[in-house]
Amino acid sequence: MILLVDIGNSRLKWTQADAGRLQPTIFMDYRQADFFERLREFWLNILAPKQIAIASVSENALTLLLVDMARSLWPGIEVIIPQSSPTAFNVKNAYAQPEKLGVDRWLALQAAHRYYPGDTCIVDCGTAITIDFIGADGSHLGGLISPGLLLMKKSLAQNTAALAFSEDQAGTSLAVVTAAAINNGTLLAAAGLVEATLARQPKAYRLVLSGGDGETLARHLTVPSILDGDLVFKGLLNYCRNENAS
Repeated sequence: MILLVDIGNSRLKWTQADAGRLQPTIFMDYRQADFFERLREFWLNILAPKQIAIASVSENALTLLLVDMARSLWPGIEVIIPQSSPTAFNVKNAYAQPEKLGVDRWLALQAAHRYYPGDTCIVDCGTAITIDFIGADGSHLGGLISPGLLLMKKSLAQNTAALAFSEDQAGTSLAVVTAAAINNGTLLAAAGLVEATLARQPKAYRLVLSGGDGETLARHLTVPSILDGDLVFKGLLNYCRNENAS
């Protein structure tokens, strides 16, 4: 059994993998005061893993606390913390400073290259929207970063006097209520970003969506897409399998 952990900008996601099969994902807000107590309670009741792999774009202190918890629960557990690098698993990093590429994006690129071979565009729609392109030969071509849906809505609410924040369901129609106008406007902004980016490329790319708002975005795109919320976990599994990373 392998424990896989993905620490984002606001949430921690974790799952277990048994013989390569991923179990349902559990989502937790690590900013809550009782986060560590709740997580420890969860982990006390799972089968003891042989490995734990952690991908984090949050503060390093959180990762260290999780590693300490894992070692106290399961002495001798192997800890794997991948880092972005120039190359890994036949994928070449486009960044001049490879370590600056978010490890979540790096792992998603590796997973996409393995599970969706060919020219692929990976869009993660979470706190931020990240867009990355990878060629059929494994060359990362670069990417874009934009605020996510929630961040766009919160920015409007925080920086204007009369616009209230709402998490109501968004659509793409013209709205006659301010809250709906904000929800629909931010959704169309995200959809337009993805579609415009794809349209500007010199050739066609398969679109793979992930992240908490990936399903919402997929419903309102005019281009076909594949929804895969486990890309980072699948990338972590590469390292746990101890395969050739070059």
